[in-house]
Amino acid sequence: MDSKTLNVLEYPKILERLAGYCDFSASMELARQLEPTDSFDLATARLAETTEGRKLLAVQDIGIGAAHDIRPAADLAARSGVLDPQQLLDIKSTLISCREIKKSLDRKTDEYPRLAKLAAALPDSRGIVDAVTRILSDRGEVLDSASVKLGALRREIKIAHGRLMSRLQRYLTESAKKLQEPIITQRDGRYVIPLRAEFKGSIKAVIHDQSSSGATLFVEPLPVVELNNEMRELELKERDEERRILAEVSGLVGEHASDLKYGVENLAVFDLILAKAKYADELKASEPGLLEMKDERRKKEGSSLSSFFFRLLHARHPRLDPDTVVPIDVDPRE
Repeated sequence: MDSKTLNVLEYPKILERLAGYCDFSASMELARQLEPTDSFDLATARLAETTEGRKLLAVQDIGIGAAHDIRPAADLAARSGVLDPQQLLDIKSTLISCREIKKSLDRKTDEYPRLAKLAAALPDSRGIVDAVTRILSDRGEVLDSASVKLGALRREIKIAHGRLMSRLQRYLTESAKKLQEPIITQRDGRYVIPLRAEFKGSIKAVIHDQSSSGATLFVEPLPVVELNNEMRELELKERDEERRILAEVSGLVGEHASDLKYGVENLAVFDLILAKAKYADELKASEPGLLEMKDERRKKEGSSLSSFFFRLLHARHPRLDPDTVVPIDVDPRE
């Protein structure tokens, strides 16, 4: 079928509507790429998948959960790239979705053979889920317990921060009249206090910034420079250790990149089948019966006919209002 005919039939809009039932980008992409087929076997398989999906949804609220298209992240990890916390959490949630689907369709091969086969092909990769859980909170923070070194560094940072704040707090108390307001803030990663410009030089300090009006100078008193340096050094060590931890788990992801990408592709097909089932339910659609035309009958009917013909009874265009549309019968042979 040519593109002009498909556009006249509003086929692209139907696909867009179908994509709206998909739960993540990979299946939406598949939905928008669907094309009519003249293959009897493929048409039969697609219809059977949709029917299976409708049967399953009728008895079970199933979906792909919080799955994501993690293929770009898997590719990056395979190239020895370091994944950020959100990418690792997306991989974790996707693998958990795969696990739940596998569990839901386990031992249901007889009832849902096609869906069960797809589910069985989804990756488990429990080791990745456990690794991400071990190092990251649900908010994507690297946990203190991610490594012994990181935990020790953060304890040191807490102590150093306390010493620094205590020293600066003394300035807030002893030099209150010289300050724009009694607060401790940061400039360029250094803790500073807001000195009124007319008191410049009254406190021996490094000037890091000033307000847009010039009335306030953000200064680091010289006695706290070493404390700030200590804090900064510890924070850099913390950052390096966090990166090392993320790199380690990213390496594990990279080792399973092919399985993860293949899993996303199967998950997308699974989600698309459910989307077609939901759309069919919305339309109150009926599965058409297909009968393959044998070679001898095709010759008798005419060589211009495809390997199968169609006849639609009480057909309704899915884009029309179901409450007002007038069903029609369509038989190209008449």
